[in-house]
Amino acid sequence: MERKSPGYIKLLGHSRNSTNIPRARDIRTASSLFMTREERESLGAAMDFRALGLVARKEKDKFARQDQTLAKFKVNYFKAREKLAATINKNQALMELRHELQQRRRAGEEPASQASNPDAIGGEVKLPPTSRGESSFNHVELRY
Repeated sequence: MERKSPGYIKLLGHSRNSTNIPRARDIRTASSLFMTREERESLGAAMDFRALGLVARKEKDKFARQDQTLAKFKVNYFKAREKLAATINKNQALMELRHELQQRRRAGEEPASQASNPDAIGGEVKLPPTSRGESSFNHVELRY
């Protein structure tokens, strides 16, 4: 028995539809070739307006939900951006103060020689004096 090569097999990738054929416009089916002009116009105008109304309402609702979600995102985005900007500005001001204090320390000035009010700068809180045996080294008090 002798074997033959299968030859050329036409696969799905080798077939073409009207969108792949260049310069192919208005390709007609067999049923459309035998239609009269009146039949063609009546079929072109046929539409279920109730179904179209339902679909149109769903599309409008979908776009309204998307717009609402986008508006909510923008509000949250600008709030977060404002918070971040406030934090960045606070940190920059704090770094400038630290650099100034470091320069004063290097120049040999006393930190107590500052003429400003500590409550006006950073809201520092002085701790009450501790009794004997208690160490205030690790004690931290935060007030907001």
